[in-house]
Amino acid sequence: MTLIEILGAQSRKPSGLLGRLMGPLMNWRHRPLSRWTIELMNIRPDDFVLDIGCGGGTAIKEIAKIAKVGGVAGVDYSKIMVQQALKRNATTVQAMRVVIKYGNISKLPFEDESFDKACTIESFNFWTEPIAGLKEVHRVLRRKGLVAIATGWSKEIPNHQKYVAMAHKMRFSLYSGPEMVEMLTAAGFPQAYFKLRAGSNWLCAIGVK
Repeated sequence: MTLIEILGAQSRKPSGLLGRLMGPLMNWRHRPLSRWTIELMNIRPDDFVLDIGCGGGTAIKEIAKIAKVGGVAGVDYSKIMVQQALKRNATTVQAMRVVIKYGNISKLPFEDESFDKACTIESFNFWTEPIAGLKEVHRVLRRKGLVAIATGWSKEIPNHQKYVAMAHKMRFSLYSGPEMVEMLTAAGFPQAYFKLRAGSNWLCAIGVK
């Protein structure tokens, strides 16, 4: 495998020694995008929030500071990331305000209508069946529940064509804002739109059940 292919594999599902090193790196890199996404979600103290592809648990920690009456759950299909997220959020996990589970977007390990809001940050591009995954998110959200899909890699990037080859080698997809809105609508979210962060390449698609 080439270096770019290894990086793609570790970004998709961190594993082994390199995966343990990737966790802190991704936490650092994704922190600003996570904070912007959390702002857009307008989380209330009594909300129950799900972070899909939670990685090392940095976003969970930020969300738990807001959802003090409700609760926060995270899910990731990298066992290393689950371990790191549990360690980072040990206090709130012990207080039973945070739950972090090993699982896959194809079958989320949560009951129907468990959450008020959900997010996935720099994870959606790696989903092999995005509409099916969004239908699974729809299942676990309550009526009027909101999902926020955030990425720094999209077709909204100026001259995005130069990133297509890299994305292919790293085995993830580039979508435009309208394409993400179309997928949200197809998955059953009647209200869907996207926002771009001025001065950056960030995109956040939002769907409301």
